[in-house]
Amino acid sequence: MADEVELNSFYEKITGICEDYFKSDDVKTAWDLAEYCMDIEGIPMHHPAHHYIVPAVLLAVCHRGQGSGIEQFRDDLEIASTRAKNVLPGFCGWYGACGCCVGVGIFMSVYTKTDPHSKESWSWANRSTAEALLKISEYTGPQCCKRNTYLALESAEKIIAEFLKMDIEHPAEVRCKYNKGNKNCKGRKCPFFVARTA
Repeated sequence: MADEVELNSFYEKITGICEDYFKSDDVKTAWDLAEYCMDIEGIPMHHPAHHYIVPAVLLAVCHRGQGSGIEQFRDDLEIASTRAKNVLPGFCGWYGACGCCVGVGIFMSVYTKTDPHSKESWSWANRSTAEALLKISEYTGPQCCKRNTYLALESAEKIIAEFLKMDIEHPAEVRCKYNKGNKNCKGRKCPFFVARTA
């Protein structure tokens, strides 16, 4: 139960970060919000909290960009949170479907109110996950939840433009600050790697 309690605590903090952004006048990208979430004290380098970070930050930037109401946004976060908890730890290796990528599909499904009987948006949700998986499959393992979060957001940016006709702001540069202590870091083979001098 301790792991479940820990996960719920992380999810609550991720929700809080996204809600605070939604209600603020700050200008942040999905990547900025993801890093705020990944900076939550105690979140491990590789952890299923990342499965919720991806849909949560995408819902935040898209709902705020479209001028949605706070209640609609909160409802969608709650649905995304519930679904993300169904994506087990190690899903990438054990099931062949990275949880960050499934998170992109969760975002698209929740945002478009897709269900198993939907028509056009059913395709969008599945394509969202598929494109994100193709993106991360360009790199070999081992897993890195930080790298895969960044790659999932890059894929989501394109799929959101294609299907939702929205442009989400992209940072001028995405550089990972999490490589220190990351035994899975691929170093210069990672597109987001920055060498640390200290």
